Amino acid sequence: MGSRKLKLGDIVFCQRSNFFFGDVYQHYGVYVGYHKIIHYIKGDTPLDGRIAETSIEKFCDGDTLYIAEDDSLLSIFQDADVAASFYGPRKTVQRARSMIGKGNYNLFNHNCEHFAIWCKTGLTESTQLSIEGLAARFLRPKWGPLKWLANEIWRVEAEY
Repeated sequence: MGSRKLKLGDIVFCQRSNFFFGDVYQHYGVYVGYHKIIHYIKGDTPLDGRIAETSIEKFCDGDTLYIAEDDSLLSIFQDADVAASFYGPRKTVQRARSMIGKGNYNLFNHNCEHFAIWCKTGLTESTQLSIEGLAARFLRPKWGPLKWLANEIWRVEAEY
């Protein structure tokens, strides 16, 4: 697993897990500088939420912060034209800031991953809820050396 310093406009995530089920989901946001991330925060109910700017520490909630590299994002779309249309760092941050205070959280079509990818690409996609994403989660090693190897290959830890 590599690591690198956070850059303005990076799509970041933390792996949320629990003792019984292992890695459950990834929580996504957009790094906007000054140790701040814009992301969905929990509302009054588990299915309620709004977009807010918080500290990295609050976003991570004790979990490790990772960067979704552009080549990882490309694998979602498998289309070179999409890569050419990625927004630059400032525009990505501007798009994230424009959504602060908005709600309408929906697990299936407007979640934290949809939001972060939209900020960078203008498209609303979620790998976690796609057939491929669900299959990968089911087949991914849950413990032992294979889990460690999968994490080493696919994750870039954020330095801040």
